[in-house]
Amino acid sequence: MNTQILVETLGDTRFLRGVAPQHLEELSHIARIEECEEREVLFSEGQPVEGVYLVVHGEVALEVSDSGIRPQHVITVGAGESLGWSALLGRQRRTATAKVTEPTCVIHIDGKKLRDLCQANPRLGFEVMRQTAAALANRLNAMRLRFLGVYRLQPAGFTCGAEEIGVD
Repeated sequence: MNTQILVETLGDTRFLRGVAPQHLEELSHIARIEECEEREVLFSEGQPVEGVYLVVHGEVALEVSDSGIRPQHVITVGAGESLGWSALLGRQRRTATAKVTEPTCVIHIDGKKLRDLCQANPRLGFEVMRQTAAALANRLNAMRLRFLGVYRLQPAGFTCGAEEIGVD
């Protein structure tokens, strides 16, 4: 793939918007674009961690499960969002399963190389971790809303619109 196209695609994702061009160039050397079909599994819960994914277009559902319980949908990740944050923390195993729900294009970034790049470039590291923290906050809120829905508990004055949890 043309490096310039990959750099532009990286910069167009909401996750990397505002990152300096030289950092996008560095990221392009450890990233690749992947086209995914509906129902394709990007990774499974418990698998070894290899990388981080940025959704260019399409949607990916994240599910968690436990022995004896059918998989539970946590959140759907769309264009501009990230998934696979375990790779940024150096975790060894995936904590969820990622299933493509429609034809989707993702950018796969090598996790180890991304951690090394973030450590060598603190400004890039800050931006990546800031965006990762925002994604995790949205997912925690989605889990909270799911929990409240399961138990039909809603605090006084609480509304549960998608805009509140940052889901597009």
